[in-house]
Amino acid sequence: MANRPEPNNSKKISPMNALSTMEVKFNDPLKDVHTANLLISGCGWVDTTDGVVLIDTLLSVGAGKRVFERIQGKIKYIIYTHGHMDHVGGAEAFLADDPEIIASKFLPDRFDNYQMLAPHRARIAAQQFNIPEFMGKVKYTYPTKTFLGEMTISLGDKTFELHTARAETDDAVWIYVPELNIAFIGDLMIGIGMFPNIGNPWKPTRFALDWAKALEEIRALEPEYVFCNGGGVMYKGKKALKALNDNIEVIRALHDQVVDFINQDMHISEMIHAVKVPNHLKKSPYLKPLYSRPEFFVYNVYRWYHGYFDHNPANLLPRPEKEVKKEIFGLIGDSTKILGRARELLDQNQAQLALQVLDVLIQAEPENIEARKLRMELLKELGTNDKCLMSRNTWFYFINQDKKFIRSKKRH
Repeated sequence: MANRPEPNNSKKISPMNALSTMEVKFNDPLKDVHTANLLISGCGWVDTTDGVVLIDTLLSVGAGKRVFERIQGKIKYIIYTHGHMDHVGGAEAFLADDPEIIASKFLPDRFDNYQMLAPHRARIAAQQFNIPEFMGKVKYTYPTKTFLGEMTISLGDKTFELHTARAETDDAVWIYVPELNIAFIGDLMIGIGMFPNIGNPWKPTRFALDWAKALEEIRALEPEYVFCNGGGVMYKGKKALKALNDNIEVIRALHDQVVDFINQDMHISEMIHAVKVPNHLKKSPYLKPLYSRPEFFVYNVYRWYHGYFDHNPANLLPRPEKEVKKEIFGLIGDSTKILGRARELLDQNQAQLALQVLDVLIQAEPENIEARKLRMELLKELGTNDKCLMSRNTWFYFINQDKKFIRSKKRH
């Protein structure tokens, strides 16, 4: 997703509704198999002699309505590959046929949590995607049937073998259609050749090792076609096998490095720089760090196996961060020293270190305009060459926040 303009939080426009105005791209890659794609969201459907099976529903009801108009035949089943909104947000558009909606047993809990944490989720979505913070009510279409393990649906001339997994979420489902030798795997692989999304700074821990095992189960079926990202991305033949192999290998390689470093008692702030993608995978067309990135992966696996305590006694029951940094600033006693050192580090191409040094001043004097202006420079430097959507959008989100803050002070 491209960087967005500065958010205007006074407008309660749902990002989902905004995406409804964008073009839905359709494709018919195989006989009886159809897909739709909307920027970061996709879905697919399979025609049978006795109706249609829809897999995921796009992000918004508006986009879903366009897909519904395209479908020929009655929708008998909707299968959620997991409960993220880009896969379930359009479900309401498909209810006219009164379909059975099938999902993992754990998916309803996800919807409940989303409603419980609505303000928090609006805040983190704004940061992750650099979009307006939407505080309106979101409607969730709950499944009519849930399961764990394996489940088979027979409809007309086709069979749908459903499998639950723990991967990006605990409620993942992937589907194999033996008559067509195809697998719909949701976000077990994302986008066109993207590094696996096993790490998101805003989201709960993801299941790296189980993710690899699920991909291995899919690989064992030797599917000719693999549809991911809901259904909007397809891999065929040797490319499908290569994409599966590279994703499995990188997950296991990075996972094992994190485990080794945990056992060596390496600090997480060192670990994110020490863990490396194997050299022969660095140029893989299936592992581009365009959405997530290896550092996020490391944090994620670390959180799964390691408690919050980093074995530094100062951090067992820490005082509030602002309080500590105010004390440090008091010892320095001069804002110009911090500003000067941060700028020196920027000139030395150490923008991240400069950002952390400058944060001492910003936490101690949050209304310091010069500090805010310098932070904007640092964030711009970090964001300019950052190809990872999540981190890049975050840098620009906080640039926009600092711009707003500075303008508010000028008005006063």
